[in-house]
Amino acid sequence: MNRFKNIVVIGFIGLGTMLTACSDDDSTSLNKTDQSLALTILHTNDHHSYFEGQSFDLSLDYDTSDPDKEAVRVNLGGFPRIASAINQYRDSNTLVLNSGELNGTLYFSLFKGEVDFKVFNKIGLDAYQLGNHEFDEGDAHLADLLSQVDFPIIAGNVHPTPASPLYGSNIQPYVIKEIENQLVGIIGVLKVEKTRESSMVSEDVLFDDEIESVRTYINELQGKSVNKIIVLSHLGYDFDKVLAENVSDIDIIVGGDTHDILDSTGELTGMGLAVDGDYPTVIQSPNQEPVYIVHAWEYAKGLGRLDVEFDGNGKVTSIGGNLELLVADQFQVKDAAGQWVAADTDQKARIESAIDGLATIRQMDESQEILDLIAPYKAELEAYKLQSLGTVAEPMPFTRIPTDFAAGETPTGSYAAQVVANAFLTYLPKADVAIQNAGGVRAPLEDGDFTVADAYTILPFSNTVVTIDMKGAEIVRVLNEALDYAQGISSSTGAFPYSANLRYDVTLGAASGTGIHNVDVRDSDTGIWAPIDSQATYTVATNSFTAHGKDGYVTFGEVRDANPASFEESDVAYVIPLIEYFRYELPDNTLPGIDLNEYSLKSVTTVTP
Repeated sequence: MNRFKNIVVIGFIGLGTMLTACSDDDSTSLNKTDQSLALTILHTNDHHSYFEGQSFDLSLDYDTSDPDKEAVRVNLGGFPRIASAINQYRDSNTLVLNSGELNGTLYFSLFKGEVDFKVFNKIGLDAYQLGNHEFDEGDAHLADLLSQVDFPIIAGNVHPTPASPLYGSNIQPYVIKEIENQLVGIIGVLKVEKTRESSMVSEDVLFDDEIESVRTYINELQGKSVNKIIVLSHLGYDFDKVLAENVSDIDIIVGGDTHDILDSTGELTGMGLAVDGDYPTVIQSPNQEPVYIVHAWEYAKGLGRLDVEFDGNGKVTSIGGNLELLVADQFQVKDAAGQWVAADTDQKARIESAIDGLATIRQMDESQEILDLIAPYKAELEAYKLQSLGTVAEPMPFTRIPTDFAAGETPTGSYAAQVVANAFLTYLPKADVAIQNAGGVRAPLEDGDFTVADAYTILPFSNTVVTIDMKGAEIVRVLNEALDYAQGISSSTGAFPYSANLRYDVTLGAASGTGIHNVDVRDSDTGIWAPIDSQATYTVATNSFTAHGKDGYVTFGEVRDANPASFEESDVAYVIPLIEYFRYELPDNTLPGIDLNEYSLKSVTTVTP
């Protein structure tokens, strides 16, 4: 299928040519100054291969006489529901945009993006901006995926060289849409550092500076008589604001990467959600004109809906909208014993009445077409998920950056990353210590039954487990590199290091290279903790991603390059040690609560620079 007869200009990266469906004389006849344009933008971002609706608790004011009964459990989002909303809202003046990001669930672990792009083909996107995780399986796999899409893939600052399998693929810097004889340009831009450091993109793909790239393509579009410009960004909310402040002539930024909730109604805060800014967020450009920024949260939980009007000169004269949370028509509430039960007829009527009074939540049926598309994949996935590995005694959260706690107090942070590091250590008896980046763990370990599916959801990436022989001083250095990267301008909080057989004090906000200190190492044979010996050699287990120096773990890569014999690839898939940990290492296949004596963080303190 091809919905893009109204795309009149497409720029192809690496080919040096432009394909047009009209001559330059034709294009200058468009965008007449006496003609206005009303446009609706429907947008999603950071879906991370979540397709189905999710159980989610919201606070809804459906019974003011009993505040304890305001918590409502809903089935939230999912692409069958989002597709239905798009079908309802879409007309000839609608753009449907996605700001990117694959990987995160068993759907990706098993099917490697095939489901994602089949769903988006069916929905019919007007543009898709690559996210950094699109490169997680390498250049060749992404090139294969892109050969299957029926919609424009954009990323203006991504340039595959002839040595990359992505060279000559359909990655475009921008698309131009013709709507009511008006031209609307959509420019793509990707966060460079995070993509280089937090994916498996090869060195055969080059990147331009984000700001300069957008500025270049704005000038190019203006030369083609385009006076309405949208940037489809995978830069993150804060970087979007920097972009808006530094580049003139952007009208709207539709963003992603940082999973932000934006809302100007106050309703989402009232539902118990943490709102990060206004929808749209308004930033003044260098020429003192407003730039409007929108994001749509994460994991297919909602759909952004932005209505905008332009005058004939391409200036925004009216704009408004909000993130919509799309829910099923079935609800659960807590009974007198605090247990979740189906809402009765009266409760359901009052919940629906409360929803009807809100702009940011709407009941929506699921698209049967998308359900049917997903069905065979879901059946295969569900069969695989049936295998149980054991039991988790207590919840293991996966908060990336810990909050302050004193020595001896209950620690904060990612218990889940600690469990993964422990699993590495037991799987590779050669290892003295293990280090795991927080972002490599994508979900908590919930208490109760632990299945194969849970393991793959927690560790969805196609990494392997490796060992590196390093001096104690190099271990301290790489821990601090990871901490600094997690706190730096990259906003890659996933770099924060958790460890097995290592423990340390953490000072957040400390000078570079000093935040992790008082590092102890545990002898696996005796169980005795002692200060790390800076000159002694230790074998470190980690995942192949950080072992290549990614996510700020620079010293890993340097040690490996300087002494290849120090590096050993196990060829064991990332998730296998966790599965084996449950099956063979845990008494009664039960994961106990966190051992405070062995937890990698001894204390956490925040200082103000």
